[in-house]
Amino acid sequence: MKLLNQVLTQGLVRAGEQALAVSDSTESYSYGELQLRATQIAVLLQKIGVKAGDRVGLWCDKSCRALAGMLAVSKLNAVYVPIDPMNPKVRVDIIRQDCDMKVLITNKAKFSQYQRGDNALCDFVVLDEDALISSVLHVHTWQHISAQQPSQLNLPKEGKSTDLAYMLYTSGSTGVPKGVKISHENALAFIEWSTNKLNATVQDRFANHAPWHFDLSVLDIYVALLSGASVHLVSEIDSYVAQKLVSFVAQKQISIWYSVPTALVMMLEAEADFAERCQQLRAIIFAGEAFAIKPLKQLREAFPDAELYNFYGPTETNVCSYYKVPRVVPDKLPIGYPASNALLSICDEQGKALPVGEQGFVTVIGPTVFSGYWGRAELQSEAYNTGDIGYFNELGELMYVGRQDHMVKVNGYRVHLGEVERAIYQHPAVKECLVELSSQKTLHAHIAVEGDAPSLLTLKIHCAKRLPKYMLPEQVIVHDALPRNRNGKLSRQCLSGLSAQSGSENNTQITMSEA
Repeated sequence: MKLLNQVLTQGLVRAGEQALAVSDSTESYSYGELQLRATQIAVLLQKIGVKAGDRVGLWCDKSCRALAGMLAVSKLNAVYVPIDPMNPKVRVDIIRQDCDMKVLITNKAKFSQYQRGDNALCDFVVLDEDALISSVLHVHTWQHISAQQPSQLNLPKEGKSTDLAYMLYTSGSTGVPKGVKISHENALAFIEWSTNKLNATVQDRFANHAPWHFDLSVLDIYVALLSGASVHLVSEIDSYVAQKLVSFVAQKQISIWYSVPTALVMMLEAEADFAERCQQLRAIIFAGEAFAIKPLKQLREAFPDAELYNFYGPTETNVCSYYKVPRVVPDKLPIGYPASNALLSICDEQGKALPVGEQGFVTVIGPTVFSGYWGRAELQSEAYNTGDIGYFNELGELMYVGRQDHMVKVNGYRVHLGEVERAIYQHPAVKECLVELSSQKTLHAHIAVEGDAPSLLTLKIHCAKRLPKYMLPEQVIVHDALPRNRNGKLSRQCLSGLSAQSGSENNTQITMSEA
């Protein structure tokens, strides 16, 4: 297998046309129905003019229809670009323009934000049956999709494994999101490795907890489809409502779960009978952030017979290492051993490999490593420096230490502090700004202002027009001036000291209670 668009065909052969492929809160598709809808959407996209290599956005809530749209893009050897459904329109348009998007697949509520003058950027495919038709905007609705004849699809010539399959936009150091380019080879190396590692079969039932712009979702969707299993979509609204998640796993009889640790900890704390109700879980995988040892031991005790996996890897490499958690959880959790046929090394700043026990940059070579960011120069070396600091212990296990730069994790999402600062700087009252990650893993904004300081609520509303929800500050601390280093640059190193002094005569703290 070389191309991502062949995954659905493989699953259909293994499971049969009548087997359940995907379900959401309102409908479900068999493998035959998913193939039909994906083909109909592909026909429509082809009529619009989408061809191999074109970028097609997905800005919509999870649904069976949206998944069919994703697969339709792959059928045309085009590139799909999933966008956070919670993103404000301003950020969506930045992404659309950055990658020269040909079509945006969306829903009626989001499409309604576009006015008649917004039609120049791309066509729209709206996945609702009663979507409002505009005579000016180039818009195509579900009625148009349902009218398409699958036989009209002109399959493009087979592409290369190195062609782009999709792009995931991440927070950028310059304040502008950047597109991580993932080829068919990159994606399939991870998908096939995961399918084998999990021994996935047609009997399995996957939960898709992660949003589609988050790389965790690749396993949920494609390992399920490749193996002929079913995937059940967790709505964004319910994704962090612990009681609903437990009920979802129990009612859908989920056998394989993959999420950030935060979701699992919430489920453990909220439902005492979580394990009793969900004993069918045979594999529980977590990634995206560190799992505190105490709740991990509770999870291990609750599911003694389940396979527990710690997966590691930035978006640029997908999963490049893994650790299978033993019955007795170690006090220091490794990120483990090479995954997806990766080669891992610990290097210094010059790229020289370091010996066992010495800390350095986690560096990856392998088939899942991306080729570069959209619109930027290709990588000059096949070895990718993750920017994470780690070391190999005496057992040969890779251990994680922390980030080297100003990229942080918030609820499993990578956030570059510079992008949050750039949004805050656009408030007219803010003259200086530095953002830090607190010990509670929330974003704190340190600001100096001209005139009256904005309240936390005001600043959150301001930022919500430019940033996704997980990048909004949860606390604001106002200072007369922010600290600078000897070179005159604002200094993050002094922020922890200033936070400890908050409430003193030199600064004022604004908390959520004021909102």
